[in-house]
Amino acid sequence: MANSILKNLILQGAENSGLLNILQRVGSHAKQTVYILAYHRVAEFDQTPWLSPALISATPRQFNEQMKFVAERYNPISIHDLLCASHGEGHLPQNAVLVTVDDGYRDFKDEILPICIRYGIQPLLFMPTAFVGAGNFWWDKVYQIIYFSGQSLLETPFGKFPISTCSEKHWAVEQLTQSLKSIPFEVAMKWVDSTHLRLVTLTEEQQHNTLTWDDLRQMVNDGVAVGDHTHTHPIMTQISLEQARHEVRTAQALLQRELGIALPIFAFPDGRHHAYSNTLFEMLHSEGFELLFLLVGGKALIQAGIGKTVFPRLSVWQNQTLPQFHMRLTPFWAFYESITSKPAHT
Repeated sequence: MANSILKNLILQGAENSGLLNILQRVGSHAKQTVYILAYHRVAEFDQTPWLSPALISATPRQFNEQMKFVAERYNPISIHDLLCASHGEGHLPQNAVLVTVDDGYRDFKDEILPICIRYGIQPLLFMPTAFVGAGNFWWDKVYQIIYFSGQSLLETPFGKFPISTCSEKHWAVEQLTQSLKSIPFEVAMKWVDSTHLRLVTLTEEQQHNTLTWDDLRQMVNDGVAVGDHTHTHPIMTQISLEQARHEVRTAQALLQRELGIALPIFAFPDGRHHAYSNTLFEMLHSEGFELLFLLVGGKALIQAGIGKTVFPRLSVWQNQTLPQFHMRLTPFWAFYESITSKPAHT
């Protein structure tokens, strides 16, 4: 807690003094770089209490503040701008920022898109096609099992979890979610689906948390780009290479059939180091994907004419202050993290 307070004080002072503005300008002349922001949900925490709050990247107020800042201080670009630059058909502006959103929850339509339109920002949505219009994602099912099943002790493949108190439930959600990511996807989903079916009853409203094909078609007509995020949202390293190929082919075919366009772009589910590999990069490139998106920090560099690139994205987290948000859009973020973080225990 003290470390977090210290970071916030340092950053607020840097923002107030104009230091962050100076840091932002360092390297901003480079026209073939872009910061890529990654969001999941934008919602109030009590708005949909049956969904895992861990997926909320910002409240509507915070997201509005962040998009206003991007529009005023940076140059928002679209995925089409990025594709053109990667083909050598144009240069990106200085201080380019691309806004991306994963998973296609309904708050994309209700909260994210109206705010983006207000500031002239064209967001890129990565949608897992099996969940269009229906169903719950597996992490939301885990949350519902723990918080809404009425159980005091939960038997799992990783042992028994007490879930009587709020602290026990919070700990169980975190531990179980991470543990399920470490085993084969089919095994994990078999346990999640069977346990959820046995222990949780949802209302009609609670079963439909994502955008429909009609929603997506209207958004595409309004200029929103939709990209491949697999069909069933597996962690790609937890399925076979052929299953991974089937996932992306199925999603591309559905996007083409339903929306009339399937862009050569792909975002890895989870997107962190354990969720991708060079073998998967090669498979995706062989399937015609040009731009691959991760969830690791950094500024993306466009190598014009190569056409096959893997990009980092900056995942936006809950309760991020505007100075924190600004600092992450400077070349000094990694250095700042190193001097304000506690030493790791060995």
